[in-house]
Amino acid sequence: MDNIALTLENVTGKGHGFKLKDISAEFENGYIYAITGKNGAGKTTLFNYILAQRKRYTGSIKVSGYELERNHAKAMEIIGFVSEDNVFFENRTGKQNADILGLVYDDFDEELFNECMKKMNVSTATTLWRMSRGERMKFQLAFAIAHHSRLYLLDEATAGMDAVFKIELFDMLRELIAQECCVIMTTHDMTEIMKNTDYVAVMEDGRLGEFSESIGCIV
Repeated sequence: MDNIALTLENVTGKGHGFKLKDISAEFENGYIYAITGKNGAGKTTLFNYILAQRKRYTGSIKVSGYELERNHAKAMEIIGFVSEDNVFFENRTGKQNADILGLVYDDFDEELFNECMKKMNVSTATTLWRMSRGERMKFQLAFAIAHHSRLYLLDEATAGMDAVFKIELFDMLRELIAQECCVIMTTHDMTEIMKNTDYVAVMEDGRLGEFSESIGCIV
């Protein structure tokens, strides 16, 4: 199996408004990558380029070797996305959401979903609108794990979360990368980056800098 989870080659936005500029990078399985930078630098925009069904860029994005433009559905099976802006059924429980959305994925594992929710101390019987922000993030991660994602994109998933949540989350992420998955997360927290991630790069004005080892990094 190819060890490259995500490849970006000269990715540049097209159309009007804010655009990313000539981004090239490779992300290997088995590591946690952090992308940091000021608000509006382009971090979330990069994830949107990867997730959007309509191509909004020139250049190439490959997910586990699959060219995104020609294999979008396959790429979405591989990707697990965790974000406050993710769309689910707010008036339904975690279990009901999993039952409905799990139908999209041929290999969705309900037993694994329940195990993950229990491990992260989130009830599957709680409706999403009653969940705290931290519980929603955990629900999304459990859902992504249950459809056997290999590439995890976490957009500011730890922002405003307490220390206990972060410990539980990174314990789970370490288990995932031990299974040869890849995690890419956006965050402003430099302490978190240095303690819990392997590589970090700075996004500024739509450009992504070089990745360097997170331990002892200075941004």
